[in-house]
Amino acid sequence: MSEPVAEEDFTEEPTKVIEEKGFVKKYLLGDYDYGVLCMPRLNPWKVDTKHKLQYYGKDEALPPLLAAFLGFQHALAVVGGTALPGIILGSYDPTGKAAPYLVSYALITSGICSWIQIMHAPIPKTRYFLGSGLMCLIATSFAFLPTAEESIKLMMAEGKTFDEAYGSLLGVFLLGSVFQAGIAFIPPRILRKIFPPWLAGMGVFLIGINLTGVGVSQWGSGGQFLPYGSAESIGLGFFVMCVLIFLELFGSPFLRSTSIAIAIMVGYILAACTSDRNGNPYVDTAPLEEAPVILFLWTKTFPIGFYAPAFVPTLIAYIVSTVETYGDTCATAQASGYTPDDPYWDEALQGGLLGDSVNSFISALSMVLPSTTLSQNIGIISLTNVASRWAGIACGVWMFLFGVFGKFGAFLTIIPLSVFGGMSTFLFANIAVSGIKVMTSEPLTRRSRFILAISLSFGVGTIIRKDWLTSTAFLDCGAIENEAKKGLCTAATVTMGTGYAIGCIVALLLNSILPADLESMEEEEALPLTAKKVEESEESVESEKLEAEIS
Repeated sequence: MSEPVAEEDFTEEPTKVIEEKGFVKKYLLGDYDYGVLCMPRLNPWKVDTKHKLQYYGKDEALPPLLAAFLGFQHALAVVGGTALPGIILGSYDPTGKAAPYLVSYALITSGICSWIQIMHAPIPKTRYFLGSGLMCLIATSFAFLPTAEESIKLMMAEGKTFDEAYGSLLGVFLLGSVFQAGIAFIPPRILRKIFPPWLAGMGVFLIGINLTGVGVSQWGSGGQFLPYGSAESIGLGFFVMCVLIFLELFGSPFLRSTSIAIAIMVGYILAACTSDRNGNPYVDTAPLEEAPVILFLWTKTFPIGFYAPAFVPTLIAYIVSTVETYGDTCATAQASGYTPDDPYWDEALQGGLLGDSVNSFISALSMVLPSTTLSQNIGIISLTNVASRWAGIACGVWMFLFGVFGKFGAFLTIIPLSVFGGMSTFLFANIAVSGIKVMTSEPLTRRSRFILAISLSFGVGTIIRKDWLTSTAFLDCGAIENEAKKGLCTAATVTMGTGYAIGCIVALLLNSILPADLESMEEEEALPLTAKKVEESEESVESEKLEAEIS
């Protein structure tokens, strides 16, 4: 006679399922509300005040799947901007072979340098640190792009190949990073006095304005078969802009924070599925087929040299990048729950600035432009309520994998320039807006407004009309026989032909010589009224004390 089956045998399997679900939620997914992050806004004009996401501090561990998900979100937010400088500079290579490597190197370097910036390693036997210790991400800096473009064009006009011209810039970037490291050891409060927000913001604004012209030039590019400014090119870029606007209106927090990458992908799909008026395709897949599946740094190298005329504009770009990093690190610290009174505040700033210089050195050795701390991820921290460094580490892993997979970098280079132009115009204009925000972060005095007006006259004027200060009628370097004098003339041409460089030089000069007394003229005009209010306030306080004593 068979033994009766125990009752608990029937409940054993469901119990295991429940335990497995509990394990997945507790140790892999966590208690984070993924629905809020992925829910689209059906009514964008209605503010959602019901849902509040769980907060994770900078040192809190994240469940693995949550870290991977948020890291992927951060990676999508920055991958387009990280790849763009390599695509722009690679377009100057007549062979077309450099761009996929420049893009992949930039992605790999972004991942490695982000890990360095996220850590907070003490330097032995000193009070200094390497890395901010915050959820700061690193990518190629746009501040160096105008100088790089101008220098490459000049060197190639002199007979150098693209590889030689680009390699000569890498030597300039390597030496400039040492200068940036010296700035990192200046106390943040002194640094803020030397480079006040209005001056730093002006530099960022001029870089954004300069690059916006580059974006518009890409937007109108007709590729191999169409003339510049054709209806098809304008339409593709405009479509990308419309996708950005649509995602900003109706997209979920995840989609809005990754709108750049999504808009590029949607624009690429449209271009790949259509052709121009003559039946020619917009997409050439040959570079994608030729690219290696897996690659790493230095698969293709460039001979490192030194192009002296680009040195002064590069130093100015490092100053602008350093001050920009200062602001981004402060914003990340605030988003992570710190205040300027916290002891960790200055440590994070010093470590972040030094981390930027070390990362720029590594970037130049890795054959890409210098790097800087990004501002895009600050908005994602506020959006997701997650400041944990584990999300940044996961983002670095994603960026590293994107770069190592050579086909991914090559894929980004075959996207039509008009599609990239619609995105990059928005991205570069956003840099200009960020500069305005920095400029106006503190009230502008009469003195600062005067300096800004003079400096922007030179900066914006040079951007609009490049040959204003570099025409042969003013500086004819070709007519100079002495090589040393000719080199100085070329250096002056590069500096004065770069809007942000000449603008910042004028601003730094005026800020150092104009007396601070001009700054108080408006305050003196309002002083009698202010003093009167103070006297009335003091009289009211004394009367209240007297009434209290009588009662």
